[in-house]
Amino acid sequence: MKWISGLSGYVEVALQGSQPERIINMALSRGITIWDIRQEKPHQYRLKVSVGGYKAFRSLIRRSSCRVKLLQKKGIPFYLMKAKRRKVLVFGTFFFCLSLYFFSSFVWVVEVTGNKLVPAELILTKSQELGLKRGVPQKAVDCNELAESLLLEIPELSWVGIRGQGTKMIIEVAEKTFPPADDEKKPADLVARVDGVIEEILVMKGTPLVQEGDPVEKGQLLIAGYVYPQIIVAEDGQISPGGEPEAVRAKGVVRARVSRSKKMYCPIQETVLKDTGAEMQTICLNFGGKEIYLRGTKEAPYAHFRSIRQVKPLLEWKGRNLQGTVELITIVYKEQNCETHYWGIEGAFQEAARRAHEALRRELPQDYKIVNRSAEPIPWPDKGAVALKYVLETVENIGTYP
Repeated sequence: MKWISGLSGYVEVALQGSQPERIINMALSRGITIWDIRQEKPHQYRLKVSVGGYKAFRSLIRRSSCRVKLLQKKGIPFYLMKAKRRKVLVFGTFFFCLSLYFFSSFVWVVEVTGNKLVPAELILTKSQELGLKRGVPQKAVDCNELAESLLLEIPELSWVGIRGQGTKMIIEVAEKTFPPADDEKKPADLVARVDGVIEEILVMKGTPLVQEGDPVEKGQLLIAGYVYPQIIVAEDGQISPGGEPEAVRAKGVVRARVSRSKKMYCPIQETVLKDTGAEMQTICLNFGGKEIYLRGTKEAPYAHFRSIRQVKPLLEWKGRNLQGTVELITIVYKEQNCETHYWGIEGAFQEAARRAHEALRRELPQDYKIVNRSAEPIPWPDKGAVALKYVLETVENIGTYP
């Protein structure tokens, strides 16, 4: 009944008077379509009447002591009447839908996925030369033929797949895997990666140039990439190399004591911004510098926030007297709260040391051992903060190839 009445139209009315039940019974007996009858108060009913029977229903009420109040008009006929009074809105909506349908048949975004070594710019440039670019009809793009052409144009690719996703064309690629260069056989020296003091040295190939206890600087030669074919022992017991040196790739483990330092400060009372989890999205069209908001407003919805802005070009044209771009701009506002934390002098000192330690830890290699750490206060111009110099000492392998 609900969907049928929605097609033909109906009105919802409030009927009140001395004998409303008599009016309802008379209307039903005369074939007037009435439904959803609800008594709200004594001598007052709420009901729905079909559009075709409403005129006859009103004629019954005029001959009685009851009154009727029109509450709502529902159904397609009433929507059509509103549409006649709002022709500009109707035509605007129709034109917008037609434009949306028209523009959705074109390619506006081209993406590249799966590439690691081959630049995405190269793939996009080649695809543009082959006909895949923004503004071309999707029906004009032969995905299989284009994929085969890209494989011929870019020999570093082993597979190309192209698929459409709305107004976006996605170029999926797989790169050829080449055997790694045989660097393990190339002669090379082993040098120091950082400054330090040698703790331990183990030579597997090459000639050592430092020993335990020696201070070394970054880039200093540790193990030379050459060996001598023979060793000469003199009468006094001194050992010296003999013969022509042979170039090799130096190998070994050189562990050194490395000291790193970091200055850090922390306010005694600190205010930080943290996300609350609430967020709101704003979408607008940028048309020649003029922004038309489709969702949300220009003003930020929160007092404290951080925003993420994405811009996607939809249409670009160039002419003799006119040029411009249509962009879809999406802004996500993430609400933030100001939180004030009172560290105190001792707490600020510990927090500054923790932050300095985390900063230095990001500089460490995978294989290391912490042997000492220390923190000492230093002068700071801001009296509301505590500053320190944090020193972290480690033992780590410092050998690397230049």
